[in-house]
Amino acid sequence: TGVIEVTIDISLTNQSNSAIRNAVTTKVQNLLGYGLPGPYDYVLYSVQNCYVDCGWAAYAYINSWNSVYQGVYYKRPGVLIHELGHNFGLAHSGGLDGQTYTDHTCSMGNPHYSDDAFQCFNPAKNFQLNWYNDAKITEDPRTNGYDTTLTMVGIDEYNIRGGSPVTIRLETGGGADYFVGFNRASATGPNRLNDEGDNQVTIVQVNGNNGESYSQSFLKAKLSQGQSYAITNYGGTTQTVTITATSIDISTTPGTAVVRITNGSTPSPTNAPTNPPPTNAPTNPPTNVPTFPPTPAPTNAPVPTFPPSPAPTRAPVADVSKYVCTKRQPADPTATICAEGSLAGGRCTSENVGSSCGNGGKVCWWASCPGGDGPPSPPTTPPPPSPPTGGCPVCAATNDACCGTCVDGGNPRNRGCF
Repeated sequence: TGVIEVTIDISLTNQSNSAIRNAVTTKVQNLLGYGLPGPYDYVLYSVQNCYVDCGWAAYAYINSWNSVYQGVYYKRPGVLIHELGHNFGLAHSGGLDGQTYTDHTCSMGNPHYSDDAFQCFNPAKNFQLNWYNDAKITEDPRTNGYDTTLTMVGIDEYNIRGGSPVTIRLETGGGADYFVGFNRASATGPNRLNDEGDNQVTIVQVNGNNGESYSQSFLKAKLSQGQSYAITNYGGTTQTVTITATSIDISTTPGTAVVRITNGSTPSPTNAPTNPPPTNAPTNPPTNVPTFPPTPAPTNAPVPTFPPSPAPTRAPVADVSKYVCTKRQPADPTATICAEGSLAGGRCTSENVGSSCGNGGKVCWWASCPGGDGPPSPPTTPPPPSPPTGGCPVCAATNDACCGTCVDGGNPRNRGCF
């Protein structure tokens, strides 16, 4: 493993992404003296900034060794996991809304953009990866009178599962099979920052290929204890298959979910969703082509509508003076700081950046605000020390020795010895 930095011989501002990638490949191969990937399993390219078509974070090649990142996304674990998933042969994971990226129980949906991303894959992807071959099973519920109950463990606790499965494939007789998993999110496990369906039984359907190779998947249901999901016209038949989360217990180690799967039987709970599955449309997997569209970049942070303004030289004339706790000093303190800022209480003894209060980078500001039943006066300054022997009196406002006039009150900018 290692990092190589290269400078390519084409412009980054008027070339396609594929042209830039090919130029990087050529440069690296010439430098190393062999073709990529060489001795490496996976090679990641990072373009320093966004130069052309900035609506993506990264893209990857299916069942291949290469992924490409722009800007800071090479150091976002959630983006890395998502793109490496494509290298592993995984397609995207859609959510209950039928959109391509919205299964947030799975890293092949929208990935995390934070520095930490402890989230795994959904049961269909886990079945495809062959990482859990000793803990995946296939059931065929098309048989009349089929009724079975299984105890599942999440992949979060795979290493201590005993003999329990972590993913179940339900055969439909076509390529669009269903998959059932327990989306365990323990306090310290690899799935602990999962975005959706914590500690629920999840049901996923693939578009094709029986979940054994590249295929878009869609989240169909998230079941809490006692809930059921009924699949009508199962596998193109007139049968209804019902999946019930009979019990979920996360007080034990490992946590378990007891799942009942029936055909023609009425399960104990009756609060089953009634939405039918989408039309089964198997799709053929692409070979060594980049995924389109690339992973979308997160929404940019809001930009303030006005810049911070310097503090006024004197406090505006008003009825009540107070410290307030706010993120910035508004352009017009009288008009906005009194409305936006919260009373700082005893947390402020001076103003500006050096004195913080509250969360989110808030600081202390002094303002004079309209009176009425307004907030109390600003916090009292601690009593001054005894004046030095032979010196001048001490101003209570500033603890400074004053041989002139001590101004004690009002705006703190006007306190002191004069």
